[in-house]
Amino acid sequence: MYYPKSQIIEDLYTNGGELKPFNSEKEYKGHYFRTSNGEIFSGKNPSDKPNIPLDIIGPGSNELSSPSSKINFTDNKTRAIKYSSKESEPLADNHYIINDPYYRSKSLPINRGEAPRKPIQSKPTPTEEDYKNRQFTRYFVKKSNENIFIEINEKEYDLFKLKVSKVQYNLYIPIKIPWNLVGDRTKVFNNNKAITSLYETRDKLYGFSLFFKNKFDKYYRDESKIQPTKSDMEGFHIMPDGTKMKDSDMPNYNTSTKTIGY
Repeated sequence: MYYPKSQIIEDLYTNGGELKPFNSEKEYKGHYFRTSNGEIFSGKNPSDKPNIPLDIIGPGSNELSSPSSKINFTDNKTRAIKYSSKESEPLADNHYIINDPYYRSKSLPINRGEAPRKPIQSKPTPTEEDYKNRQFTRYFVKKSNENIFIEINEKEYDLFKLKVSKVQYNLYIPIKIPWNLVGDRTKVFNNNKAITSLYETRDKLYGFSLFFKNKFDKYYRDESKIQPTKSDMEGFHIMPDGTKMKDSDMPNYNTSTKTIGY
């Protein structure tokens, strides 16, 4: 039996009246641990054998109320059973596992307030200013122990970067990268691909480049479709072929031609 430390609560203790072995009606007293999917086993942790599956004792009921399989013990025979996560007790989608005996054993208040939340996904939209600057910044988080990436906005990125307690900053790695928007389309594609590969290798963000599904020219815009502002045109003229030329480089058609005669 193996569970990552992040997926279990270790070194819990019961004085009785709360738990019993899955194949017995005798109450269990002693150390136990609980997994993130709600399964309960004897022992301080998975290394403290034996790890006997435990059931929660339900008041006034002979039915098993723990995450274990439903078992019929009418024939008084011990049966080998398979445990499935699908039969596990559903847990709230937050960072705290509600476990009153654990809180009591650690002298922690049961009401710990609002739990840290997961990152909120966001789809960026480059502004006209971004296109004039030819690039913008994209923000992501990566699950610390999995190759899971989520795109977020700048505000969400700051919460994880600054380790604000309202979010699960200890479970995610914040990432930000520059993203090219304008220029030769092939160059934009290759530059963005190179940037993601660089961050993936340098920061060990394995799978990061695959997250983009080869869409490294996403948000690309042809340079000719970017509308210049009045401030952009100060000191410039648009030539008949569409190019922008400085006023100082414009030919002076008003200069009279000096004629050399005899």
